[in-house]
Amino acid sequence: MKRSVMRGGVPALGVAVALTLGACSDSTAPDALDSALDADLAVVAADATIEDFHLMSAPLAFGVPGARGVSAAAQAAGPAMANGPAGRPGGMGGLGGALSGTREVTFFDADGNQQDAYDAETTASIHVVVEVAGEVSREFWSASLERSRDMTISGLAGQETERTFNGEGSEAVSRSRHFEDGTSRTYDMDGTFTYSDVVVPVPGSDTPWPLSGTITRHVSVEIVNGPNGDRSVTRDVTIVFDGDETATVTIGDETFEVDLSTRPGHFPLRGRRHGRGNGG
Repeated sequence: MKRSVMRGGVPALGVAVALTLGACSDSTAPDALDSALDADLAVVAADATIEDFHLMSAPLAFGVPGARGVSAAAQAAGPAMANGPAGRPGGMGGLGGALSGTREVTFFDADGNQQDAYDAETTASIHVVVEVAGEVSREFWSASLERSRDMTISGLAGQETERTFNGEGSEAVSRSRHFEDGTSRTYDMDGTFTYSDVVVPVPGSDTPWPLSGTITRHVSVEIVNGPNGDRSVTRDVTIVFDGDETATVTIGDETFEVDLSTRPGHFPLRGRRHGRGNGG
């Protein structure tokens, strides 16, 4: 049985893809432009990864906590991953912005049979479709985003200790980065992503951080009126979890470290500070 909850309207994915870059402070050479683009995409990936983490580590909360055979009405009323885990501020994903959207869930037992209701003892997996849209902001930048996730959560039956997420999704991000010197760099992008065996401890565990797994993203960007003219750019981004509060983002030959414990409104990458100038 499927149940949906609406929390604000979500427009269809698929915005125009364009990037406008101001002249880099050190050089307008392609490698300098590419480096600036990779750094910006790392922030996009970090922001999405933190959102993923909050969604994955949230209590399922289908109606009354601990209830077996929760009624359809209670399921429809329950938050079901709509908010971050207890103690984490912010809206969906705890991103320091206002996200709204819809979710649809379908329950299955260990034999793959669809269930009419969630049962804490016998529900083995859940198919979840989540769509979110809204505004987010962190230090020196803000963005409008639309993101759709189609995930299967497994390992739920009985006394669970961890859950495994697999699935895919798509996103469209309209982003504006602002700098202290008054300049800015803005762009729109779209892309797809895949979750591969992301293992997350159940809520209430000693540590909440994803234990293992990867998220791969394929991003398309069109540079418009850049310092070297117009050109199309695609990037493959890989995010790897290893059980601590960071995740590693790899884009080409560059690596970045996402701080999953980042507070809403703060910069999400460790060891790098953007926004102090043109940023190249």
